[in-house]
Amino acid sequence: MPRYGYATLNHSPLHGLPTQWQAHLDAAAQAGFDAIAPDMFWLRALDAEGVTLEQIAEGLRERGLACMEISGLAIGDDERAASELEENLLYSRTLSAELVNTRVVVPIDDDVVRRLRDCAVALRTQGARQGGTGVALEFSSGSQLRGVAEARALIERTGVGGVGVTIDTWHFFNHAAGPDWAAVEALPLERLANLQLSDGVPHAPGQFWEATMNQRRIPGAGEFPLEKLARLLRARGFDGAIVLEVLSAEQRARPLADFAADCLRAARQIFG
Repeated sequence: MPRYGYATLNHSPLHGLPTQWQAHLDAAAQAGFDAIAPDMFWLRALDAEGVTLEQIAEGLRERGLACMEISGLAIGDDERAASELEENLLYSRTLSAELVNTRVVVPIDDDVVRRLRDCAVALRTQGARQGGTGVALEFSSGSQLRGVAEARALIERTGVGGVGVTIDTWHFFNHAAGPDWAAVEALPLERLANLQLSDGVPHAPGQFWEATMNQRRIPGAGEFPLEKLARLLRARGFDGAIVLEVLSAEQRARPLADFAADCLRAARQIFG
């Protein structure tokens, strides 16, 4: 069966909200999530407030929660990539993160391949103390990777293990050319890191960022054929990590506990 992670990003300081870290953990545990997926804005704000990573790690252990994914790391120039890698290594080691969500924010060339390779090796060898931390490479129309096939090609250029594609359903179904089902079918299962799950409807031209950050929907409440994706992945043998990343201004106004419970209930109805 899939494992489910609760993303903190929708109710994060990124949107001007308080950290309320214990409430996040309580909401995830009470809803029945296996793990959380903390975002960088939340973790940085907690550090500024004096809340240590060790406190968060202990809070996770007390509630029987794992850390599924840190969101995340941006591959830019050498200086930015090195700085963000150092930060994510600390988070990964202390919270025993399974994955670090990673985006490419500069044009892809041999230097980007090298940086991604170096990050993957460092996270695998210096990340979580047991098993290391993998790289979950995300594509979107707002980054330098636009689809499953492009992300897979970049991963294969690195020539190292521990790197897989994140299929964010929002970006997959909103691709300008439509969802690339053939690329998902052709993707080796070991190259599929995880899913980031949300639902939605088509957005107006020029409204990408507004729609991405504020108009996603709880699974089953939009128009994406999530059931088709679930059937395809189930047939492929996928039973891995699914992060609920429902970025919604409407849902942001609701209590954390209600939001978390509705997200997980809806995901299980579709993915099992």
